[in-house]
Amino acid sequence: MKAFNCPQCGATLEFERIEAPLVRCQYCNSQVVVPSELRPPLPEPLPEAPPPLNFGQPDQPKRVAFAVVALIVFTAAFGFLIARNSRSGRQGGVNVNPTRTPFRPTPLPTPPPAGYRVAYTFGGEGTGPGLFKDSMRVAVDGEGRVYVSDETRRVKRFDSSGQFLNTWDIPLETKWYQKLRGGPLKLLATPSGYVYAVLAGVVMKFDGETGEVLGAAHGSDYIHDAALVPPAGIGLLLVSQKGKDDELVQLGIDGRAERRTHRFVSSQLDKKLEVEALRVAAGPGGETYALYCIGGVEGEHYYDDEDIAVFRFSPEGKYLARFGGEGHAPGQYGPPTALAADSRGRVYVLETFDAIHVFEPDGRFVRTLKAPHGVESLAFDWQDNLYVAGGHKVSKLVLNQ
Repeated sequence: MKAFNCPQCGATLEFERIEAPLVRCQYCNSQVVVPSELRPPLPEPLPEAPPPLNFGQPDQPKRVAFAVVALIVFTAAFGFLIARNSRSGRQGGVNVNPTRTPFRPTPLPTPPPAGYRVAYTFGGEGTGPGLFKDSMRVAVDGEGRVYVSDETRRVKRFDSSGQFLNTWDIPLETKWYQKLRGGPLKLLATPSGYVYAVLAGVVMKFDGETGEVLGAAHGSDYIHDAALVPPAGIGLLLVSQKGKDDELVQLGIDGRAERRTHRFVSSQLDKKLEVEALRVAAGPGGETYALYCIGGVEGEHYYDDEDIAVFRFSPEGKYLARFGGEGHAPGQYGPPTALAADSRGRVYVLETFDAIHVFEPDGRFVRTLKAPHGVESLAFDWQDNLYVAGGHKVSKLVLNQ
């Protein structure tokens, strides 16, 4: 038995065997140096390595001579190869440089393409020209001018290169609503430069340059979303709430309702939905795409995986198919936030906060795009460039076709 006192707490430490110069006190848990007389003996030194082979043996001259001859032969052969390759290079073959080739690091593998290039990005946090607060929405007209709104009720206008032009305000009160709070839920821009804004349960029409109010459109009760009907925005699709039910309303170019489809999504699921979470997009042939964007609304909501599929309808409002849904496999996504469609009918689902999933019109999954920053809103120009707004920034993405 080996024993000594802990220098920290004074307790007596006892050990059957001590195999290291440090031990731990069982009482104060500190590392204690073992007295030298109680430490294990040092290991015996290893025997010295045997002396090197003696190259001074009688056969040494023979080996040296052989090495010298081999070196001469190798040098001559190498010189012959260099001369032959040099002549070959002058005759149009490979020109071998006899000097030493410098070291070149192995190139890193090329990262996979992002699926787009960023044409420009503008913005920042604030209220001044070219700056934004939260709840951004974006739209683009036929000349590439960009309109961006935020929670301050301001709409800021930029030219086709992203340079700031001017700002106009959405009125706080009109004959269609009173005491507007926050910015619009959706911005849309026609090729000719009119701007539609979904706010306070109606769709307001503005002169895109000056912000002059030109009129308003109504649904059955309260409008939550809208989309321009191609070609060239000849009408509007509205997600309207009728009582507690969802309704799809199509307006003609004169603003009159041409078709109403009652419970156009909830009837496919045979359940009630939060109508405020429904978003729509229009395809080039007049198809309608609807999505339950539960990630884009506030409050506590409940849903099933099947609820957040994309629902496709014919130009006449007839249900055709559904695709997508919640999950982690290709073609699946988390709670979606926004929906858009390009001129070819491809559908873009924005997953909270910056993943954009792309589908063919028939529902075949194409790819997932990772946005360059946080995104709340999507919009296409009339050349199928994608604009993403969020995180106090706007970026124009030129997509790989």
